[in-house]
Amino acid sequence: MPHPGLTQPPEFEVFCQLHLYIFKCCILKYSRMKETVVALALMAMVIAGIDGKGWAFHDGGVGACDGCHTMHNSIGGQPVQLKNGAVPSATVGQASNAYLMKGTDPSSTCLNCHQETGNAAATGQFISTSPADMPAGYPPIELTPGGDFGWLQKTYTWVYSGTQYTDPGQNHGHNIVAADFNYVKDSTIITAPGGTYPASALSCISCHDPHGKYRRNSGGSITKGGSPIIGSGSYNTSPTPAAGQAVGVYRLLGGVGYQPGYLLGSYAFSYAPPPAVAPSVYNQSESTYPVRVAYGSDGSSNGMSFWCRNCHPNIHTSSGPSAPLNVYNQTYSFPQTHPIESYLSMGTNNNYNAYIESGVYTGTQSTSYWSIVPYEENNLNYSTLASHANNNGSYLTGPSSSDYVSCMTCHRAHATGWDYMLRFNYLGIPDGNHGWTQIIDDNSGGAVWPDPVLDPYKAMGRTTTETQQAYYGRPATTYAAVQYVLCNKCHYAGMMGGGSGR
Repeated sequence: MPHPGLTQPPEFEVFCQLHLYIFKCCILKYSRMKETVVALALMAMVIAGIDGKGWAFHDGGVGACDGCHTMHNSIGGQPVQLKNGAVPSATVGQASNAYLMKGTDPSSTCLNCHQETGNAAATGQFISTSPADMPAGYPPIELTPGGDFGWLQKTYTWVYSGTQYTDPGQNHGHNIVAADFNYVKDSTIITAPGGTYPASALSCISCHDPHGKYRRNSGGSITKGGSPIIGSGSYNTSPTPAAGQAVGVYRLLGGVGYQPGYLLGSYAFSYAPPPAVAPSVYNQSESTYPVRVAYGSDGSSNGMSFWCRNCHPNIHTSSGPSAPLNVYNQTYSFPQTHPIESYLSMGTNNNYNAYIESGVYTGTQSTSYWSIVPYEENNLNYSTLASHANNNGSYLTGPSSSDYVSCMTCHRAHATGWDYMLRFNYLGIPDGNHGWTQIIDDNSGGAVWPDPVLDPYKAMGRTTTETQQAYYGRPATTYAAVQYVLCNKCHYAGMMGGGSGR
């Protein structure tokens, strides 16, 4: 019987009945064969698909309904009890009763499957680390391209020159609201910088469409509804849709017209999901090879930066938000009008390809790519993008002057170990007091990560383990013994009086 106040299309009941019938038939078949072990294995696979930890739960579109919703607001005949012990309530942003979700709010429902607990190594589609797995001095575990939301729960304090400094966890990324997992709204930023999207309503489904309505068709066009989805479109192993077929858009991102059902007001998206392809294995340390997500664009409102403008339309305009200060009260001097979706100039392109580390500018385009400073290719061909996406160093070619800088060049989408979800520590802006702060400290005759006791100014309260994890497992020797801010990957020739810095 439908839940009061909810209407479901007739196909919904047919789908559920068919799903249940197939499950029962499979179990009956194997029971009759008395293959108990095989039957249990089958049950485990079905359950894995339901709870969201199966590889193909979303598969480019909507997953099994009961992976996120409880049909009658009960499990095992008992009312749903959420992780915090509360009974679901129908409030804006916490509509679990109205939508029969298995979490207090949308993000909690997502994290039921996408937060890993007790995971010793980064694997799978997890984007949050349990607090128990990242006690003081230990970093979040997950290394997905978007970053681990766990950094939002890591607040750092340290003393330098007699003054105590604090770097709040909420400064490290998008502050999703997930009450069951201790994620709360940003206490200082009320609306999206450069926009009006309310911080109190920010959730996983603010960006990702949980029902996967948007799809990429055989010709590359993106539509809401249409041809049936045959699989995920996010990976270099994703199928190529034939005529009359489609694959899901990158990461189930919302498209034109998208707005979460719980969000009141007018916040519908204006831009479509970007062309992008990730390697099929991506949650891994980059100590040996970078994980390359191939971002594409042609500069005409279809890249990642345009999609970010769905919530941040004025972030890089003269009417954008005031530039914030960093934790040392230094001016955050990157201009508000920093170009996005604009060509890398010939000089910037040459800088990127030549830059290896501070003082060493002998690199070549064929091996210059850094995942910690990625760029957008001037390319909309998904087959080409798929051939460039990798996790094994098989394609490290850097940009040409027709490629683009984007939001993803400097930021990750979820959270990072640094303020403003930057990919690297930006401290190093000259303010007349501290000069160019080194990202890497030299305490033993070589490149080492800064020690919080020996060099508290540079370590910023982080252990060497935490700093290395914030750089996705890269050893300090990846960079120079005296290393300047990684903005120099694009700008070394125009900074620090020419960029010599070793």
